[in-house]
Amino acid sequence: MKKRLLIVSLIAMLCTSIVGCSKSNSEDKVSNKETKNIVVGLNLFQTNLDPALEWNGWYVSMYGIGETLVKFNKNMEIEPSLADSWKKVDDLTWQFHIRDGVKFHNDTQLTASTVKSSLERALKSNPRAQEMLAVDSITAEGQNLTITTKIPHTTLLGNLADPINSIVDTTAAADTFAKAPIGTGPFKIKSYTDGSQVVVERYNDYWGGKALINEATFKYIKDDNTRSMALQSGEIDVANNVSINNLSLFEDKSKYAISTTTSLRIVMSYFNFENEFLKDPAVRKAIALGVDRDSYSKSLLKGTAVPAVGPFSGSLPYGNKNLTGYTYNKAEATKLLNDAGYKDTNGDGIVEKDGKNLSLNIAVFPTRAEIPVIGEAMQAQLKEIGIAANLKSYESVNPILKSGDFDLCLYNVNTATTGDPQAFLESYFRTDGSTNFGKYSNPTVDSLIDKLKNEYETQKRYDLATKIQQNLLEDNAGLFLVTPMSNRVSKSTVSGMEVYPIDFYMLDNKADKK
Repeated sequence: MKKRLLIVSLIAMLCTSIVGCSKSNSEDKVSNKETKNIVVGLNLFQTNLDPALEWNGWYVSMYGIGETLVKFNKNMEIEPSLADSWKKVDDLTWQFHIRDGVKFHNDTQLTASTVKSSLERALKSNPRAQEMLAVDSITAEGQNLTITTKIPHTTLLGNLADPINSIVDTTAAADTFAKAPIGTGPFKIKSYTDGSQVVVERYNDYWGGKALINEATFKYIKDDNTRSMALQSGEIDVANNVSINNLSLFEDKSKYAISTTTSLRIVMSYFNFENEFLKDPAVRKAIALGVDRDSYSKSLLKGTAVPAVGPFSGSLPYGNKNLTGYTYNKAEATKLLNDAGYKDTNGDGIVEKDGKNLSLNIAVFPTRAEIPVIGEAMQAQLKEIGIAANLKSYESVNPILKSGDFDLCLYNVNTATTGDPQAFLESYFRTDGSTNFGKYSNPTVDSLIDKLKNEYETQKRYDLATKIQQNLLEDNAGLFLVTPMSNRVSKSTVSGMEVYPIDFYMLDNKADKK
């Protein structure tokens, strides 16, 4: 009997153990299902997470934290977001209906009043916001928001899609905006490490439907090779903007997915118009003729960029069409300098005028892989026409631009963030433009930009934009080099993280991981 009881007891224990193991395995599966995490390696990082400051709003949008009243789709068409409908009442007045049932991450209801407060905070915090929106007044009643502009504003909708206008809860403590802004997106801040990483977690009451993943970590890995190796080793699941040299590492479609698109970006260089040499039109034109855009796009960037004519992509209706730009002509560039009185009197290969060598500093930064490469090519080609170009590398380009401590500064910028030419032209080349770091000023250009502001007919807007660009080219207001392609490489287990033509978007509630 004792033996029989012992056997029964052992069988019972074994069954319990099997059930326990089965239960444990089941729980593990549920646990794994509930903890889908995506890790993203970024080549650029924000200064902080206050969307109203600098360009931080782009990251707040990319991380799925913040949303705007309207947004762009992949065809750069305007779609509803926090506003589900709108109408233009007259030339100065727009009315928006704020979507019902939307909550901030602290569960506060989104109303027209909270939107008003957020927009007014952005307008007060950043001159770029006022420049983009030209707001005279904002009124709120229930879910209805009315924006009155100072002038007829043909591009208000596109400008409202810029993440500088991300809607945040302004009743939050003042010290939270930089590290934990309270938005309305599918994800909310879990942790923030300055200059290193941001971790977001799913917001379960998101108005657009609960996200498919629980968490996402965004790591700042500025070095391209390190970022590529992190994707290969499995440290990250997604790498943003892999360099041309490393893309071939990820051609195995069973392991990786490469998403590419023709960007709305341009690699350009500012001219500092306070530099004594760059005030001379002959020097600026010689530089424009002395750099070989074709070789940059075809050889240096291995066909993943196209030569630029003006500031806008040729795919845009107001892009390269009908513009006359510059092609590489070393002989003509040399003659221009010679005719303007620049001579190499001591045989060192560098031309001089009034006893001063024609020497210029070119600011570059490593977080855009193509920038140092193009800088080195420019340095060599400018030396061939007698200009000494000294490369100066900086961790971040924005402080240098703001300080004005540059002669030329290479820059990668999205020139059509609103799908329209006005915002870029006004901000970068109008005399008082908020990002006119080169201090360029031309009354004719200013007048044409003002005309563009008040023109509603689409084709006439395109014609005006073309005319403005041609003036910029003839004046050599800046140096327009190449239009690059954007890419994002993911593990094959990741979906819903495709790259957009515009840089605002990356993580949403549809991103998933097997």
